Amino acid sequence: MQLLTKLTDDELFSLLKQRDMGAFTEIYNRYWKLLFNAAYHASHNREESLDICQTLFIWLWENSQVIVLKTTLKGYLYTAVKYKVANMIRNGKIRESLIEDLEAIDPRRYKENELEVKELKSFISQLIDELPERCREVFLLSRDEQLSHKEIANQLGIAEKTVDEQVYRALKKLRLPLGRLASIFLLF
Repeated sequence: MQLLTKLTDDELFSLLKQRDMGAFTEIYNRYWKLLFNAAYHASHNREESLDICQTLFIWLWENSQVIVLKTTLKGYLYTAVKYKVANMIRNGKIRESLIEDLEAIDPRRYKENELEVKELKSFISQLIDELPERCREVFLLSRDEQLSHKEIANQLGIAEKTVDEQVYRALKKLRLPLGRLASIFLLF
């Protein structure tokens, strides 16, 4: 029997697709620390970062037979962590803890910035309102209702690819103005 530690990622992933627990364990051992560090760098929350990694590896095991890698396994996992962190931020799980941390560190500073936070939320709402009607509808179902792209497609009677494109368009239109504001907002 060949040592799993000597196998390439492609070989391990091939075994994982065959539901090989040893291959899964080796992938976990190779990448959990990298993925945890990536999640922690974005969230600054140890527990959330551990949850993200755990969720990702559970998902990897459960979906390994249908995953098609178009990049390296390492790149795929790293990208998946970025998306999981983004989803947690979007769903408010990390954002709430960051605000609580800020408030705990310096309650006066939090109160001083409360108006700016409200203005930022208002600005984001205004940007969303300026999106084309269908794009806005899809985006709000994705972000506010937290529906999956498949659920949105079924609800609206459109293709899942159309949902993907509408969310992509919305994010693209929001990214530039919010990117500028975020860099300023994070300085305070």
